[in-house]
Amino acid sequence: MEPLGQLCARARFWASLRLDGELSELEGALLDAHTARCADCAEFLASSGAATSLLRAEPLVSHAPIRVTVPRSPQRVLVGAAAAAVVVGAAVLGGLVDNSSSHSPKTEASRANVASVGSVETADELRRLRRVGLLIPRWLPRDLPSEPS
Repeated sequence: MEPLGQLCARARFWASLRLDGELSELEGALLDAHTARCADCAEFLASSGAATSLLRAEPLVSHAPIRVTVPRSPQRVLVGAAAAAVVVGAAVLGGLVDNSSSHSPKTEASRANVASVGSVETADELRRLRRVGLLIPRWLPRDLPSEPS
């Protein structure tokens, strides 16, 4: 079988579009003109039309969904448990480090600054936020201007 020419390849593409009902009038006229002088493409159009008719006549077959269950391996369970233990250990260590550093001189100085600037209720609220991790203290330089410029 020799390779198709560019015109024959285009005609077979148009034949496929015609079978699907997506061929324009101009392309249909070009396909008809080509199949009138090319016996191979005319045969392709007829055979593909017959195959399409047979396929469309067949009823659709529906299959029940297939369920696949994969058993959990013991290694996979151990990896998950180890990861959970690492997370819990990091949380405990983070709490110990946070509690041990809460009595540093810098922290006491910042508490005094907050108490002198705002009310006692505000300072208590800020301490509560810092304890639960919602507020991270940042140390500012002492020579800040009183008003932003």
